[in-house]
Amino acid sequence: QHYYITNNLSMTTATEASRPVNAEQHSPPKGGVLWETLRSLLFISGTAILTTIAVKNSVNPYIDKIWGASHDFWGSLWTSIYELFGRNDFLVHFIGSGLNGIICFTVFNALFLLCDITGHPTWLLKYKVQDAKNQPVDRKRLWSCIRTAAFNLGVVSPVFTLVFYKASVWNGSYHKGDLPTFNRFLLEFLVFNIVEEIFFYYSHRILHHPKLYARFHKKHHEWTAPIGITSIYCTPLEMVVSNLFPIALGPFLMQSHLFVTWIWFGLVLFSTTLAHGGYHVPFLFSPEAHDYHHKVFNCLYGTLGILDKLHKTDKPFAGSVHEKRHYISYSLTPIKQIHPEPVRGGGKAGKSGKAE
Repeated sequence: QHYYITNNLSMTTATEASRPVNAEQHSPPKGGVLWETLRSLLFISGTAILTTIAVKNSVNPYIDKIWGASHDFWGSLWTSIYELFGRNDFLVHFIGSGLNGIICFTVFNALFLLCDITGHPTWLLKYKVQDAKNQPVDRKRLWSCIRTAAFNLGVVSPVFTLVFYKASVWNGSYHKGDLPTFNRFLLEFLVFNIVEEIFFYYSHRILHHPKLYARFHKKHHEWTAPIGITSIYCTPLEMVVSNLFPIALGPFLMQSHLFVTWIWFGLVLFSTTLAHGGYHVPFLFSPEAHDYHHKVFNCLYGTLGILDKLHKTDKPFAGSVHEKRHYISYSLTPIKQIHPEPVRGGGKAGKSGKAE
């Protein structure tokens, strides 16, 4: 951020340093657009629910058998965890949730961070989104990132978790008893994703406003080619408003079982690690959209892309080669070779890098 004139500014790349402070170049959302957004989201969620019900009914006998067995397994696991914490609701929520976040964040980032530091395993390097970036990662910048991530994970998150626990108790969320049914599980995850898309998009876009960006969000954008742990390299305010609140609101509204909330938080940590990881690995979620956001800076504010489409904040990503790469690849061939960069003259770059 501009007011971080010391170490943070010295670590900012040339690309980031040349960017204007006035981050937001799109007009703010208007009332009509917000109403259209709500209508579209209701249509999308309704369609998703009806589709889910139709699919569920068509394969119901098979799902019941699979879910019944797995439900017993996860139910027994939850009971064991609950007993481990002495059946103390506060401890299992506060300590258990903290451990869940730390373990997931550490495990999910381990392989990417190892490759960023050592260049091994070498097979992973061919899946790099931005070639020759962070190979190897600058140690000074890395340690600054680790310190900030540790503070957010070890201080900011526990304070938020404490508030979330108090709010959950007041709201009637339960921590013990049977896990939800398969239908309830699907419904909750649908709501979680919609709530996160709405509140992350708008909170993220607001943080790009010229009056807020320099003070509260520029720190996160020091990394124009992000790595996994930069997902929580941000100011405390951004950590709460844009990272934690959007993912916690869904479970709060749905009065979700704590074990379901843990699964959701783990999935979000996995997804955001991939989004910032810098590697488009086959069979995993695509990082292309959010990596492009860090590179180009003033587009793609959401998680699902729905609100970016509605507000037309997906440009210039839309129609670019980066959008063509934005899918889960089921080929071991690097996505950059499947969809190579266009070159001057209208051709495509071949393996030699020359126009074909």
